[in-house]
Amino acid sequence: MATLKKSPLVLMGCGEVGRQLLQHIVSCRSLHANLGVHLRVVGVSDSKSLVVASDVFTKEFNDNLLSEICRLKAGHSSLSTLIGDFGGECQVFLDSDLRGKLSEIASLLGISTGLAFVDCSASSETVEILTQAFDLGCCIVLANKKPLTSTMEDYDKLVSRPRCIRYESTVGAGLPVIPSLNRILSSGDPVHGIVGSLS
Repeated sequence: MATLKKSPLVLMGCGEVGRQLLQHIVSCRSLHANLGVHLRVVGVSDSKSLVVASDVFTKEFNDNLLSEICRLKAGHSSLSTLIGDFGGECQVFLDSDLRGKLSEIASLLGISTGLAFVDCSASSETVEILTQAFDLGCCIVLANKKPLTSTMEDYDKLVSRPRCIRYESTVGAGLPVIPSLNRILSSGDPVHGIVGSLS
């Protein structure tokens, strides 16, 4: 079997959408392996805390830990309670240290590994972290449009490297609206109008 491309990711936001993503990652391991990819979850944060693998270069959260994170967050518990059972596998950082640690992880893994910051939060407060991670060579994946609606400067920065940002789920309920529009524009065809229902 060929070596799998290991892609590290940090999940920001562990509400309903974030938990569904973690469960999907766990349930699709064999599909990912067939595609030659292994998603390494090295960090998960909510609005108050961040859980990080004990060594982000070589370690990752195993599927049992990911399932436990989902269980805890579904019960509205704090990520800091993971230290008891999984203390050797992860470290917990609280609110005051959260941004600094996320920045450190982005700096360590950004360009060299293709680290992806996946924002499943419903917060516009992630923009600063996302733009900093983007500047450090990380890829960005957005589950909602809030980070794209802050300032024009932030928007321009985030979309300046189209291969490093994915935001298709923010428009048209995940339908391929954005790629279709981009193909039309890049072929030179004019767009005379777009009709839709705005949320």
